[in-house]
Amino acid sequence: MKAALLFPGQGAQYVGMGKDLYDSYIIVKQLFDEAASVLDWDVREVCFTDSHALINQTRYTQAALFTTNYAIYKVLEANGLKADAMLGFSLGEYDAITASGALDFKTALTLVDKRATYMEEAANKNPGGMSAVIGLGIEEIKAVCEAISEESHLPVEVANDNCEGQVTIAGVKEALELASLKLKEAGAKRVLPLKVSGAFHSSLMEEAKEKLAKELVTLDFKEPQVEVISNVSAGPMNREEIIENIPLQVVKGVRFRESIHYLVSQGFDTFIEVGPKCTLSNLVKKMAPEATILNVEDSDTLRNVLEKVGRGNA
Repeated sequence: MKAALLFPGQGAQYVGMGKDLYDSYIIVKQLFDEAASVLDWDVREVCFTDSHALINQTRYTQAALFTTNYAIYKVLEANGLKADAMLGFSLGEYDAITASGALDFKTALTLVDKRATYMEEAANKNPGGMSAVIGLGIEEIKAVCEAISEESHLPVEVANDNCEGQVTIAGVKEALELASLKLKEAGAKRVLPLKVSGAFHSSLMEEAKEKLAKELVTLDFKEPQVEVISNVSAGPMNREEIIENIPLQVVKGVRFRESIHYLVSQGFDTFIEVGPKCTLSNLVKKMAPEATILNVEDSDTLRNVLEKVGRGNA
């Protein structure tokens, strides 16, 4: 058996995430308490009760979800579960990098908090949005987006390649509206605007990329101890490639479909989603239906994974 851990990204968050494990495992409590001491806001309050309705604001979502994902990973690690590779979706890539040993938790959390700030600033300066395109191949989608951008001089690009027939595009509002019409004409079943605050994973995030690159200069990255699959390349990253790809990731699309196919081609047959909801699990089921696909987000799902995979056997 070869197992990969999958860490979800923005959109998986919900109020109450991590609370069950926080109450049950001292290692989770310690991690959330450490995060609260690092940030200038209380990540516990945002995750568990969110009385000020902050959890869906990019500025807070990213650090909250990063902490939750990583806390769940630490419980798995404490129970002896090991993986052969790690793959995070967008923000989740920071969990994969940290879990691999390439970056320590405190440093990664501080970086994630800055990433969220820079992306929010870029979104406010260059307003845009994202849409999900259902039922059309990625090459056809790329061609439509490129034609619109060339003709209108308005940016619209492929952002995330989730799985066959499910792609996300990003750009300015007018270009997204044009793309919606053209993509439906080209055969897309549906084009659905997403409730997001910016055109993430597109050229409209260029300023965020530049600011992130400057942040990395003084950070102490190490070689990953477990294979980390890149959103940018859909292949494994070493230390230098992690440093190179972290800034690129905010302007490039997430190549999740290719990443899963790569892992399957390398003999991976078990995928464990580590974080809230089952978004990535559901995508993997479409691409690797023969694989064992599990998720961990609370005590019940943790027990299920340990029963099915076994301690120390992943």
